[in-house]
Amino acid sequence: MSTFLEELAKWATGASQTTKPRRKETLAAFLAVREDVKEAIAAGYALKTIWEHMHETGRVSFRYETFLRHVRRHITNAPSERPKLPGPVKSEVQARGIDESKSKEIPEPKKSGVPSVGRFNFDPTPNKEELL
Repeated sequence: MSTFLEELAKWATGASQTTKPRRKETLAAFLAVREDVKEAIAAGYALKTIWEHMHETGRVSFRYETFLRHVRRHITNAPSERPKLPGPVKSEVQARGIDESKSKEIPEPKKSGVPSVGRFNFDPTPNKEELL
């Protein structure tokens, strides 16, 4: 019976070491290979082929569905990397600490040039000039 207990103890310690990777671990692993995935996609390889190769070589240890989710989030639908513009530049009036709202009048909102729709008025007596 002691051999079964030893075997069970080995299995229990080994099982805790081979747990599924956590979300942050899979994200870190994907971000490490993101550039390679981008290059492979640009070269025309299918995502399934890319994942299979990376999974077999041990570069990623997560499922294909997780791989697809990370590709969509961080490559396909990623916000474009634009250089950040510097913050708003203070005008000379703001830099001196003068209240700009007091020095300038607030313009009134512009009225739209759309004419109002007229009403239909029914006149039961016909105009004889319009009939002929």
